[in-house]
Amino acid sequence: MIYNSQLKLMNPKNFGNKSISLVGVGATGSNIALTLAQLGWGDSNNGQGILKLFDGDIVEEHNLANQCFYPHDIGKPKVEAMNDIIKRKCNFSVQTFNKMVVAEDKDVQSTYVFLLTDTMKSRKEIFENCLKYSFNTDMVIETRMGLRGGRIYAFNPHISEEVEAWKKTLCTDEEADVSLCGTSQSIVVTAIYIASIACSKMIQHFNQKYCNQPEVKIWNEFIFTLYPESFFLRMFMGNETLLIA
Repeated sequence: MIYNSQLKLMNPKNFGNKSISLVGVGATGSNIALTLAQLGWGDSNNGQGILKLFDGDIVEEHNLANQCFYPHDIGKPKVEAMNDIIKRKCNFSVQTFNKMVVAEDKDVQSTYVFLLTDTMKSRKEIFENCLKYSFNTDMVIETRMGLRGGRIYAFNPHISEEVEAWKKTLCTDEEADVSLCGTSQSIVVTAIYIASIACSKMIQHFNQKYCNQPEVKIWNEFIFTLYPESFFLRMFMGNETLLIA
């Protein structure tokens, strides 16, 4: 099977009935979905976890540059196109929800939830309405991407200090420098890098909690830039502008 070479990283036999929700299947979400599926996550017929994809958008031509879709997917709902890619690559299907999550929606509640929607407003609403009191959710992971870098946040929704630390990073959509999902200003390598860091946060937590690996602190904020010299120069000049949302 495709994930046999990765058993030392994460063994699909340990997934059981645990679930992952990806709210948004764009630049970051499509890469995360494929990465998780290649790890074996979502092969529910073999007891290897549940993978749920949420998105109400269709694939458009401009999505091909930094998302996992193909030209023949244009016009298809993103969740259906992503499921087809996973079936061809991994030989199993995942759960798809062709809708935008805008209000209280218990379908979103999972062991791990990735918040990957287009706006900051929708992320705040989904957290408040769907996840704030979701006692079965171990971790919420949120990513932000721009042309030159990005941020990844991972926090336990039941620990008030972690939630408050995350909320302090939020801004309005008017204050955001670029699109959250990177549809307007991002390149594919940035999306893949963010997806890999986001998945590693989840893998580290899963192995600690469910596979008895030594526990270490999972820092809830990871910031990177593709142009470190420029970033540190701006900090030195007192004009740090990497806040990407």
